[in-house]
Amino acid sequence: MVRSPCPITKSPPRNLPGIYYCATSEEPVSVKIATTIPDVETAVAKRFPSFESILGTRSFIHECLVTCVDAMDKPHRFLLAYQEHPEQPPNRALLKVLPGHDFCGELVVMRAGKRSLVVNMKGKRDMELAEEAVRRFLLEVTRRRARNRRIHYTPELPDNLA
Repeated sequence: MVRSPCPITKSPPRNLPGIYYCATSEEPVSVKIATTIPDVETAVAKRFPSFESILGTRSFIHECLVTCVDAMDKPHRFLLAYQEHPEQPPNRALLKVLPGHDFCGELVVMRAGKRSLVVNMKGKRDMELAEEAVRRFLLEVTRRRARNRRIHYTPELPDNLA
């Protein structure tokens, strides 16, 4: 698990941007994710995005940090939170990111910061890099499933995909 509970704070949650790949939608949707930000951020007291407010609580939420590089070879990290719903067909919005995948579920992606767990997404470049992070995630899921053909759920993924 990448997130850790945030200590009590006096500040109300802030809405930080993310991209939601809904299981019933053809296209990803920009969303605002309520994020608790501690009064003083430390290695223990981190920002806490409420993925439950977007994905709901009917299935366990898994998290993964994915690193991808831009055209200047600069690394960028993204936090992906996902739920699986094996009873549903493959996610159509994700099929546009990686045609032929068989991921059945929903996914939310947020930009990760250098010193903060999640930060604002800025502009078209961050959106494109976020899509690349989702593509890398789906490729890794597909690769791990190919090793274990009998598994109908996503095999355990590391907290970080570099």
